[in-house]
Amino acid sequence: MVAKEIRYVSVVGLGLMGTPIASLLMKAGYPVKGFDIVKKQVSNLVPLGLTPAKSAKDAARGADLVILSMPNWDALLQAVEGKDGVLEGSHKGQIVIDTSTSPPWESVAMAKKLASKGIEWMDVPISGSSAQARVGNMVFMVGGKRSVFEKVKPVLDRIGKKTVYVGKHGDGATMKLVINHTLYLNQAAAIEGLVLGLKAGLDPQILFDVITSGAASSDLLLSRGKDMIAGNFTPKGPARLAIKDLRLSLETAKQLGVMLPVGALYLQFLLQTQYNGWDREDATVVMRLYKQLAGMERRRR
Repeated sequence: MVAKEIRYVSVVGLGLMGTPIASLLMKAGYPVKGFDIVKKQVSNLVPLGLTPAKSAKDAARGADLVILSMPNWDALLQAVEGKDGVLEGSHKGQIVIDTSTSPPWESVAMAKKLASKGIEWMDVPISGSSAQARVGNMVFMVGGKRSVFEKVKPVLDRIGKKTVYVGKHGDGATMKLVINHTLYLNQAAAIEGLVLGLKAGLDPQILFDVITSGAASSDLLLSRGKDMIAGNFTPKGPARLAIKDLRLSLETAKQLGVMLPVGALYLQFLLQTQYNGWDREDATVVMRLYKQLAGMERRRR
């Protein structure tokens, strides 16, 4: 049986997204226990009321809900199934949700595995950057049992702007890949348009004002356009994560027999940023490659 009401929450993974999730949960009045392999990530939240956990196992012990925020599936597997992992501290009726961008097929398999132990698994990826997460501007996409969704929705509603039930296990993870794939192609379009305008000698401010006032505007341009024009690629969504996400969407497409040629091409540009050592910068750093190809910027060694 799933707990009637979620009272005690644990967050495993206190990085760019896990930290704001834990902070917002505490502001909402939930007792929160947290763990991260980087101890500073934990200690930074203790003054805000976080109860530090010694391990993922310790974090899971006694929690009604465990929220995972991990950088990739391998890290998640270690946190869940590894030594001192979540499963060693879990109990029947506990709910474990994965807010990461994960392979849908792996999420489905994990749901089956945990169900055999009496634990409910939900894929609950997030639409929103870390900056948006800090102010609660997040959309949660939930895949799993409808009955469990009804249990976690009140919690997620208190820390985000919208919680959507997408469907069965894996559907939330798939929806996130669709969103990210679309986002990166929006990014490619914005880069090409901006470089074309800048190469032509258009005034950068006028270029930005006009393009964001008309049909070609987007959230990406509104939030990052000025930085892109200025050559500021401080990470809001690092290129290395974009590479991981696009690879996942392309692998999903392969399994479904879907052609995504433009996404495959843009992945090559993102990979070049990795080869150049820029993959910890924002994914929009691809614009630097375009400017180099256009003769607008010297190639960096």
